[in-house]
Amino acid sequence: MTAILTPTEDQIFNAVWSLIAQYFATGDQANIFKGFQNWTTQPTGTYAVISPGVMVRQDQASRDYDPTNGLVKLARHSTYSYQVDCYGPLGADWANTIAIGWRSPWSCDNNAMPAVFTPLYADEPQQLNIINGSLVFEQRFMTKLYLQVNQTVSLPQDFFSTPPAGGFVSRIVVADDLPV
Repeated sequence: MTAILTPTEDQIFNAVWSLIAQYFATGDQANIFKGFQNWTTQPTGTYAVISPGVMVRQDQASRDYDPTNGLVKLARHSTYSYQVDCYGPLGADWANTIAIGWRSPWSCDNNAMPAVFTPLYADEPQQLNIINGSLVFEQRFMTKLYLQVNQTVSLPQDFFSTPPAGGFVSRIVVADDLPV
């Protein structure tokens, strides 16, 4: 048996995208992209790009045993950050919507995958203009989102549940049997 990691990086990224998409109308959700995708051209109009950031461990792995399935489960709690860059005429509004929405109890209550992550806080959006490929200044508003992720690795574990077939062989050592 191999180790099983839950949730995976893809599950975390998808859950973050799903929560952010809930802040916007269905038509606008198509303009929210995962960052670092090769061979993808930048769209026109207002859009957002979500990029994975940094993971910081909060604690050492804790252990839990599952004798029924023969597993030891190691859990680690981490703080993840994701960078969201918003472009276009409504970039500032989108960045503020995402930052304010992320910091709200609504996001914790409406998180479709609470077992995957919990929203913690968001930085205030910053305006960081860029020069695009056409050498034109383009507005960019960036915010960072922070979340807690509890990942578990399940590994095979042997458990003592029944004595060996021949029973235990024990020998009682008496003080007279010890070498001098």
